[in-house]
Amino acid sequence: MSEDVSRPRPVVDTALPEDTREDARRWATTAPHLSTERSDGLLRGERLRQAWGRLFWVGLTLAIVLGSAGGFPGMVIATIGLVAYVTALGLRSDAARWVQVTGGLLGAGALAVTPLWLFGVMPIVSPLLTSGTLFALLTGTVTADVLTSGRRRRPRADHRDRVLLPGDIGTADHGLLVDVQHAIDRVVDARVELAGSDALDTDRGLAVLREQEWRIASLLSRRRELRREYLLRRRHATTDRVRRVLHAQQEHLVATEEHIRTRVEQIVEYGHLVEAAVVAHREWEQCEEAVTALDAYAELRIEASLLAEESPEVAELTRTTEAARRVRDESAARVHAAAIGLSDVSA
Repeated sequence: MSEDVSRPRPVVDTALPEDTREDARRWATTAPHLSTERSDGLLRGERLRQAWGRLFWVGLTLAIVLGSAGGFPGMVIATIGLVAYVTALGLRSDAARWVQVTGGLLGAGALAVTPLWLFGVMPIVSPLLTSGTLFALLTGTVTADVLTSGRRRRPRADHRDRVLLPGDIGTADHGLLVDVQHAIDRVVDARVELAGSDALDTDRGLAVLREQEWRIASLLSRRRELRREYLLRRRHATTDRVRRVLHAQQEHLVATEEHIRTRVEQIVEYGHLVEAAVVAHREWEQCEEAVTALDAYAELRIEASLLAEESPEVAELTRTTEAARRVRDESAARVHAAAIGLSDVSA
C-alpha cells in the first residue's frame, strides 16, 4: 500500500449531504495538509519574496544590456526571460490554470512577434519601451503565479469547518484515528466480500463507524486546541497557585483522552469481529462448495468399484493367455529335445 499508514485520512462531517460530502472529501484529499490559512499565506509570502529577488537580477541584467548594447539586445533578453518562464509555468502541476493559459498566450505572442521585428517586417516604436513592456509582463506573470500556485478549489458553500485534515489533529493522536479508519476499511472489505449476502448488515455498520470517526476526530481536534491553550497558560504561570488551578485542566485533558481511547478500542474490536465473520463466511462457502461437489467424487468411486469384481472378458483373456503359454512351453521342449538329439548324432 502506497499511502502512509501512520497518517490518518481527512474526515468529513457525516451530517452533510452525500454529494457535498464527496465534494469536500475530494478537496480534502488534494488540499495541502495545513490546518490554517495563515500558514498558506506565509508560504505564498516567502515564495513572493524569492520571486521578486529573481526578478531583481533579471531586471538588473536587462538594465546593463540596455545601457551597454542598446534596445534590440535588451528586447532579446526580455523575450527569452518571458518565454523561458511561461514554458516552465506550463509544465508545473501546482500552477493555476488561468495563469498558465495567460502566460502561454503571452509567450506565444512574444515568439510570434520576434521574427517580425528581427527581420524588419514590423516596425518597432521604441526598443527601450518594448523591452520594458516585456519585463513588465514577466513581472506580472511571476506575481500572479506566486499568489495563486498551490491553491485548490474549496468545497462548495465553504465547508472548511466541516472537514478535518491531519494537521487539525495532534500528531500524537494520529494513531487513534488511524485505528478507527482501519476498522472502517475492514467493514468496507467485508461489504465487498459479502456482496449479495445478508450475513452482516455492513451498511448500518459503516454508517455508525463514519459517524463515530467524525465525532472522535472532532474531539481530538478540540482537545488539541485546548491543550495548546493549557500549555501556553502553564508556561506563563507566575505562581504555584496558578499552576494548581491549571492542574484541573490537565486532568480534564487526560480523562478526555482515556474516554476516546476506550471508544477506539471498542471500534477496533468490532473491526476484528467483522474480519472474523468474513473468514467464517468464507469457510462456510468453501465447505458448502466441497459438499456440493462430493456427489461427483462418489459417482467416480462407484464406477471404479466395478473394476474390483471378476470380469468374464478378463477371465477369458486369462485362459487364452495360459493356453498360449502351455503351447509355447511344449514347443520349446520339443526344440530342446531335437537339439539334444542332433548333438548325440554329431558325437
